[in-house]
Amino acid sequence: MSLKRSEIILKYIVEDYIKTNEPVGSENLIKVHKLPYSSATIRNDMVNLEKNGLIEKTHTSSGRIPSLEGYRYYIRKLRSEKVDKSIRYEVDKLFDSSKSIEDLMSESCLLLSHMTNLACCFLAPSIIEERVAKIEVIPLNENHFSFIFLTDKGFLENKTFVINKNESIKDLVKAMNMFNNELVGTHLYELFQKIKDVRGKLGKYNNYYPYMNQLLASVIKDFVIRRNGQFYGKNNLLQQPEFKDNIEDIKKIVDLLSNPYQIGEMFKGSSEIAISIGANNIPDITVIAKDIKSPVTGDDLGRIAIVGPTRMDYDKVLEYLNYVSDMLVSHLMDLKENDYGR
Repeated sequence: MSLKRSEIILKYIVEDYIKTNEPVGSENLIKVHKLPYSSATIRNDMVNLEKNGLIEKTHTSSGRIPSLEGYRYYIRKLRSEKVDKSIRYEVDKLFDSSKSIEDLMSESCLLLSHMTNLACCFLAPSIIEERVAKIEVIPLNENHFSFIFLTDKGFLENKTFVINKNESIKDLVKAMNMFNNELVGTHLYELFQKIKDVRGKLGKYNNYYPYMNQLLASVIKDFVIRRNGQFYGKNNLLQQPEFKDNIEDIKKIVDLLSNPYQIGEMFKGSSEIAISIGANNIPDITVIAKDIKSPVTGDDLGRIAIVGPTRMDYDKVLEYLNYVSDMLVSHLMDLKENDYGR
């Protein structure tokens, strides 16, 4: 990549500020990067970069820091693209066994949060168009059973219950199989109306209807709550130095982390990977999001989003996000559409 002198200077200013959170001066650029330019030449370039809105002067130092537009220019034209082999082992371990899509997404976010020391979340797609793929009761022993709810996009909810004293697990399994036969293919938004219609088809198992309705309602409730998104590494973000004494920004950040779907709205209609610098009217916050699609059906499986300070290490974050998401899609390609999460 051939860069102009001013672009080299901007690149180093961004990268040095990311590392130190301190304004960058001309003397420091020469010393750290062994630049073959005079201090006067670098200062002149810095003046021009400032005029073009790519760097800013702080009140407390003669050095400069990147502006929001400077970060955007860096991401578009200056950042290095490389693959860090040191992350391969941890990522490979994550995809070493068969898990549900939702578990894979969540664990991917947990891993990304750990690797980047930032906040990360998985945002599931809208459930409006999803359909029931399977409802099943699996006995665990005489008193406990597992209730499994699976959608046609591979999203799974699995809960363990204790059988009511007056109920039989064997009969419950038979009744739930009848329930399943009637409900498979039903849109989730039509589910509870369809359940009412099914009641008359349960025959001798009709007395199990209220119990099964209660079980399904409990599982669906947890399913929807979990789909609202969960952030990992919130403290990583709040402990960044730029937020230490900034109460107003902290309030906005907490609001953002408490309502992950704000991020979903932020990137509606965006391309596969999108970057919002100064997100949610917080100048010091950047959100990087990447869409994940099923390699089998092309369906939208959701979005992984990383939230960090604007001075985050974009090279590293984008490298990790791309690598983890690519491995996720590659893993899904090994699964048949109807086998997700089983």
